[in-house]
Amino acid sequence: MIPPEFHLVRARVGLVSGLVLVALLATLVAVTGTESAVDAYRATHGSGVEGVFTPERQHCSQRHRLFRSSEVCSWRGTFSADDGSVVTVNAPLSDDLGTRRGDSPPPPVHPAYLDDHDGSGIVHRPGDWWQSPLLATLGVVVAGTAMVLRLLRWYRRTSRPAASRHRV
Repeated sequence: MIPPEFHLVRARVGLVSGLVLVALLATLVAVTGTESAVDAYRATHGSGVEGVFTPERQHCSQRHRLFRSSEVCSWRGTFSADDGSVVTVNAPLSDDLGTRRGDSPPPPVHPAYLDDHDGSGIVHRPGDWWQSPLLATLGVVVAGTAMVLRLLRWYRRTSRPAASRHRV
């Protein structure tokens, strides 16, 4: 016969390992969700060059998620600094501009900011830096809360002595 203390230890180990897993997943999502946001914030609040982005070519691809896939379209075009110091051809824009596959190019985006500190040449719009971290944070909060509640429910169920689990 297995002593009741064994079930309690097993339940505690399961709870702690589950909580550590939730914390690791939250950290991973937060880092990947905010990495591009840091570049966008830096570009639009200081180190970027202000100018005009003229969309020219649309590129659409499928983004596969856990239970569904969606099409994501991005634009490449020419970035011209307001002061004429920088002109970048075939620059990618960090926003889809609300377009779908086959849409004609939208009007030029002004202001747009180019921050080429890492050589990527990505152009950012002023308001798009906060969206990724917000969505990542909401996703982590919802998924993490659901996982923690399930872990606590499992812990309570498995930490009780076997005799009390089978009562009606």
